[in-house]
Amino acid sequence: MRAVLLINPASGRGAGRKLAPRITAELSGLGIEPQLYYSESPGHITRLVQQQLQSRPELLMVAGGDGSVHEAVNGWMLAGGGAPLAVIPIGTGNDFSKMLAAGADWHAACASIAKGRIRHVDVGRCNDFYFANSLGVGFDAQVALTANRIQWLGGQLVYSAAVMHTLLFKHLTPKVRLLHDGSTLESRITLIAVGNGCCEGGAFKLAPHAIIDDGQFDVIVAQALSRLGILRLVPQVLRGTHLGRPGIVDFRTQRLLIESDSGLPVHADGEIRYTDARLLEISIEPKKLSVVA
Repeated sequence: MRAVLLINPASGRGAGRKLAPRITAELSGLGIEPQLYYSESPGHITRLVQQQLQSRPELLMVAGGDGSVHEAVNGWMLAGGGAPLAVIPIGTGNDFSKMLAAGADWHAACASIAKGRIRHVDVGRCNDFYFANSLGVGFDAQVALTANRIQWLGGQLVYSAAVMHTLLFKHLTPKVRLLHDGSTLESRITLIAVGNGCCEGGAFKLAPHAIIDDGQFDVIVAQALSRLGILRLVPQVLRGTHLGRPGIVDFRTQRLLIESDSGLPVHADGEIRYTDARLLEISIEPKKLSVVA
C-alpha cells in the first residue's frame, strides 16, 4: 500500500516535531511505511495534499491539530477527492478527531488506520473555503483568534485563558441577519456556531447533538448576552446543557446566509478566516469526504 504522511511540526505547540519519529515507528510496527513530508508554513498542507493526491496514493495521513485538518480537507476538496484521509491527532483541541472512532489519542488513531475502515462524512462550505468540524462567528471566533496568539500555555488552559481575555476586552454584540429555510432572524448576537461536529475549542459542546454524517448543520445562536450572561453560559456549554436556555436559538439546516453591516470575526475549525466579514454563504456537502475512522 502506498501511503503518505504529512506532519505539521508546529502542532501542539511543537509536539509535532517531537512526536514524528514515534508516529512513524508506530505506523511501521503496524505494517504501514509511509512517505513522510513536513509542512513548512500556514497553507502548506493544503498544497501538499493537492500535490500528493495527483500521484494517487492509497492512503493520505495528516498528523496535526484541527488547523492541519482544516488545511487538509480544503486540499482534498480542491483536488476533487481521492485517497481516504486519516487524521493522527497531535494538536491542542483535536475536535474533529473526537468525532471519529479513535478519539483524540494518536496511538489509537494509528491502530484505527491499520484497520482501514472507511467512513464518508459531511463537509461544510463557506464562501470559497471548506470546513470539517465547525464554523463560528462572533465570540467564539474572537476566542480562537486570541488562543492562536497564546504561546505560553498548552491544552485546555489556552482556551480558558482566551475566553477570559475575550470576555474582558472584546465583548461585542454585532447586529446580524440570518436567513435559512425561508426564515429570517435579525438580532444582536454574542455568537453563531455552525456545527458539523459537536464540539470546538477542545471541550466546548456548542452543538451537542451534531453528527458529522447526518447531512445537516446544527446551528446555535446566542443572542446578545452581557458579560455575566456569558459567564453563566460557559459552564453550560462545557456540559452541553445550554440548548433551550433564554437567549439561545438552535435549529438544523443544510444552508444559511449570514449578513452584517459591521465586520464579523469568523473561524473555521479554529482557524481565523475573516476578521471583518459582512456576508457568509454557508452550505453542507453530505458525505463528501472519505476518512479512515
